[in-house]
Amino acid sequence: MRLQEASAAHSRGSGVSIRDLRADAQKLPRAEFEQRHGRVFLLLSATDFAAPRPLMSTEVGIGGPARMESTASLSLVVYAIRRNGHSAGHLITVGRAPDNDVVVPDASISRFHAYVKEGADRQWLIQDAGSTNGTSVNGHSVPRQGSGSPTALKSGDDVRLGQVELTFLDADALLSFAMRLER
Repeated sequence: MRLQEASAAHSRGSGVSIRDLRADAQKLPRAEFEQRHGRVFLLLSATDFAAPRPLMSTEVGIGGPARMESTASLSLVVYAIRRNGHSAGHLITVGRAPDNDVVVPDASISRFHAYVKEGADRQWLIQDAGSTNGTSVNGHSVPRQGSGSPTALKSGDDVRLGQVELTFLDADALLSFAMRLER
């Protein structure tokens, strides 16, 4: 892997460019796409993650060696919400540490920030793991583990981890979005 590619991959954590998923979105049946990539996702619209920066900073850099594919000057990074073998049990861990299932490398995100799990009737739930900067869904705070019930997620919900804003999408919504992107 070239240095530029390695830098881009590190800057995305466990995320991939939506353009990297587009070919599979076009050619694979939905069930096979889900088996390969996952059933639910977090979509980030940003141009780049920076190395640790002040916690209150929300700026994203434009250009540079780690610049990813972009639409309307924004990079679209997709984080599959699925177990990758790092977490124990039924919880999917989200945070900036590399030993999470979903790694989002931003200084405002705690090492172990939140947990996601599939509940009854294939409904997805999120709970804050005691993070420093909190978790919210559609502007409402998500209770910390042990301080309330997890918050239900539905496709299209806005999820904020620390200072990072993402969109929760199911496979249908992600596939539809990926197919509408220009080459």
